[in-house]
Amino acid sequence: MHHVTKRALLNSVAIERKGEEDDPVSIVTKSLEDLQKTVDERLKKVEGGAEIKALMDRIDEFEKKANRPGSKTTAEEQQEIERKALSSYLRSNSSAAIEEAGGSFEVKAASSDNDASGGYFVLPTVDLSIRTLMTDLSPLRGLAEVVSISTDKYERFYSLGKRGAQRVSERDDRPQDTARPELIKHSYPVGEYYAAPAATRHLLDDAATDIASWLVNNATHDFAETEGEDFLRYTGVDGFPRGLLDYGTTNEKDFVRAWGKHQYVPAGHASAPTDTQLVAAVIKLVAALRKPYKGNAKFLMNSNTAVRLRAIVDEVGRRLWAPTGNLIEGVEHPLLGYSVEIDEGMPDIAAGEHPIAFGDFRQGYVIVDRQGVRINRDELTQKGRIIFDVYKRVGGGAGDFNAIKFLKVAAS
Repeated sequence: MHHVTKRALLNSVAIERKGEEDDPVSIVTKSLEDLQKTVDERLKKVEGGAEIKALMDRIDEFEKKANRPGSKTTAEEQQEIERKALSSYLRSNSSAAIEEAGGSFEVKAASSDNDASGGYFVLPTVDLSIRTLMTDLSPLRGLAEVVSISTDKYERFYSLGKRGAQRVSERDDRPQDTARPELIKHSYPVGEYYAAPAATRHLLDDAATDIASWLVNNATHDFAETEGEDFLRYTGVDGFPRGLLDYGTTNEKDFVRAWGKHQYVPAGHASAPTDTQLVAAVIKLVAALRKPYKGNAKFLMNSNTAVRLRAIVDEVGRRLWAPTGNLIEGVEHPLLGYSVEIDEGMPDIAAGEHPIAFGDFRQGYVIVDRQGVRINRDELTQKGRIIFDVYKRVGGGAGDFNAIKFLKVAAS
């Protein structure tokens, strides 16, 4: 094999300046072109040179398609590329427009001829943006553990924590068998959620409108409101989340009650606990949660319950909960040393209800996201209007039943 040195290649093409009036940029450009031509000719003479040249051309083509000319894009640059691609797709429904915007994304068609029109595409950064916004809007999405999967189901195991250690002396016979932890398998399938924001043709034609932000914000609010309700109350059928409040409760302690139920602490009255009873119940609720879960524990309640707790004072005028701070968010001043999250989906204080939850929600509830937000563009259903069918697949359910406790309005 012939060896081509960098010095030899440079010496083969000299940069000349023929006159004072010559353009330096043109001289350098022509010299580089001549250098490239020389390199190509030398490569043809080298064993395997044609293959090397073809490989270099393929690499250049991949860099061009990915809009990464020789270097990786930053997260901000990638987000901007995706937003341009999204806006182009929403306005023109054309995969060519996506390429012009610098996009190189997964485009899938709903039709058998693989035409991108009427199909959908997946933008990782836009998908992440929607999920981040939903975390801000849905309290449980911000509190629970959120996992992303690429299949239709997520599985994990929980240990019931039976101890097997025994005391033995130096010369004692060791037991052949000891107690082993019992493993419980939880399965979390996913169901499909969709939002359908609509726009006029004029809105899409208006180049001054950030159509990508408009779509993301509309879809985000629709998803967040529906998911938030399901994370608390839905029954879990057809792969959709099973709500935290849908599971049964009992007043039995950890390792005594059957797995699959949460422990509740009674409020001391069947329907209308007094302030004294409510304070005692909240204190017992905190005490019922074991130490492994207290490091990340929070309260969850609606604003009506928060108002009731903030109004409680003792015999010398001291409040159970600091009166200052933002009542709606309830996070600046802790209740009994723990942060409070407000979720209006939680029930009011009433007979048989569970108005307060307390615990480590990250260990106690799991939200499963099937990767990828899909977008379909429908311009046929309503003339003059474009409907965007935005859909995603989500599941969820309880995790560790020892991690979350409830206050129940009950006498015992």
